[in-house]
Amino acid sequence: MQSSDVTSSGSPVPVTVVLDQGTARRPANRYENIDALRAIAALAVVVQHFFGDIIREATDQQGVAVHVASSSVSYFDAGRFGVVLFFLISGFVVPFSIKGSYPLHRFAISRFFRLFPAMWLALFCLAAASLFHGQMPSLPTFLANMTMLPAAFRQPWMSGAYWTLTIELVFYALSAGLFALGALYRPAIIALFAILLALATAIPIPLRSYGISLPVQYISLHVSFLYLGLLLRMTLIDRLAGAKFGAIGVLLTQAIILLTIGEFSLSRQDGFFLVGSVPILTSYVAALCVFVFSVKTGTPNHPLLSWLGALSYSIYLFHGIATLLVFAFLPLTGTWADLPIGITSLVLTILISVFVYEYLEKSMINLGYRFIRREDNTESKIAV
Repeated sequence: MQSSDVTSSGSPVPVTVVLDQGTARRPANRYENIDALRAIAALAVVVQHFFGDIIREATDQQGVAVHVASSSVSYFDAGRFGVVLFFLISGFVVPFSIKGSYPLHRFAISRFFRLFPAMWLALFCLAAASLFHGQMPSLPTFLANMTMLPAAFRQPWMSGAYWTLTIELVFYALSAGLFALGALYRPAIIALFAILLALATAIPIPLRSYGISLPVQYISLHVSFLYLGLLLRMTLIDRLAGAKFGAIGVLLTQAIILLTIGEFSLSRQDGFFLVGSVPILTSYVAALCVFVFSVKTGTPNHPLLSWLGALSYSIYLFHGIATLLVFAFLPLTGTWADLPIGITSLVLTILISVFVYEYLEKSMINLGYRFIRREDNTESKIAV
């Protein structure tokens, strides 16, 4: 989950640029409502994790705060809502940042400087906080987390909240490959690819009834939602022929899969479905509806939300660290006293995020741009 770059600030203006592949045309503008959606998504994740902390750690398990938190997560998974909203946003924005001279080279550099430095700082802070609690991660675990692909090295995430970074990284790699093949902006190919990704999660489950034991993973299903975001942009903004039917086909496939894999996930307690099917299904539907409504109407468009949206990556990375610090001095009680504790955690999260965004994220983004410009100048001289 991250705050993707768009081209410029302001409300949508009818300026278009022809893409190198296919017939898609895209606006050269920044959508303030998309920044606002990032803020909503980030805050939803923070709220869900706070409710989870209350349920797990409150000293009075019969208190009103525990009751409110338990009731909430039983009907709506705000964290999954935020994650799916982030996925749709990334699919909407990121593929269109592959542009310019040497586009894949520029894309790799910009994504690296956008994501990894802030992530590494978060890992160092998390390691320090863990040490304070007497739980220092091992060196192999720390190094594997620095790649954003710890599972590839058979290591756990230092924070369970960071699992979406692997999904983003896989999406970037797949999108770069599709771009290289000239397929990234072709709706029919993207729709077929997204359907196959979703089916890669679902098909191994019924095969187990026939004695065929293939691993069941949810990465490909998650990635399919990022490509749904791309198809929705092609449908609602670019209005490409066939994009609407492709988006509907992907959406129906995903809906059928979500409706049928709940029992399997709950039976093996793999974390995809946590407490039942209802909260997961309602969160996916809500995320899709909010996203489509926002794209079609250009709302919400509020300066405060847009500002928080710019901080969303740091909020995502550091909210868990902020709560560790707050809970060390203000333990959760399960009563109404947890409300000011939650507000304190949120304020500290925002303060840390402002600091990281202003003094690290911006600097690293600009450093990435300088690398890109230097490489472009070097390659131009070589070409001459």
